[in-house]
Amino acid sequence: DDGSCVYGCNTAPYCQNFDSGAPGDWNNNGWAINSGGTPSTNTGPSDDITGGGNYMYYEVSGSPQNPVSLSVCLDISILTSPALAFYYHMNGNAVGTLDVIANGSNIWSISGSQGNQWNTAQIDLSAYTGSSSVNIEFIGNYGGGWQGDIAIDEVCVDGSVAVYGCTDPIAANYNPSATVDDGSCYYPMPGCTDPTAINYNPSAT
Repeated sequence: DDGSCVYGCNTAPYCQNFDSGAPGDWNNNGWAINSGGTPSTNTGPSDDITGGGNYMYYEVSGSPQNPVSLSVCLDISILTSPALAFYYHMNGNAVGTLDVIANGSNIWSISGSQGNQWNTAQIDLSAYTGSSSVNIEFIGNYGGGWQGDIAIDEVCVDGSVAVYGCTDPIAANYNPSATVDDGSCYYPMPGCTDPTAINYNPSAT
């Protein structure tokens, strides 16, 4: 496949989590579908954003293709406040650049390692309000070494997009921006953590 396939536009609101496999209505030139960890150590995610599903990623071991492109056409004409949201994972000592292109214009870019976790991005698409054909493209660029895998998951275009995180305000890691609880809430147990003290509490965190 030379990447020349053309598909009709999907109607927004639209979400793609890749759990049913690589979507046939996306143009893919170099990205791979995966679950669990990537083949390379110290780079790439260990699972998808929700756990147990799939994600798309750019494998940079060996002699990788550069760049790689993954795109989908969307009809956002019914959305009054269109926005693109997705999760990305960029961890390793040789991570390149992830670009997001809309109808040929670069609307978002990030480079280098962003830590060993999924991060979220939300991009205003108001410049394309009313459009029946917006081509959203994810471009991965090689960073020069094998520890530079780039992954994306949960791509959504809507008027209000889901943000995963801890939604319990009494938790230590409460995220006021989160709209969907991802089970990550953490509740520290106060107490003495010194085992030599008479009031040592082994449950204290």
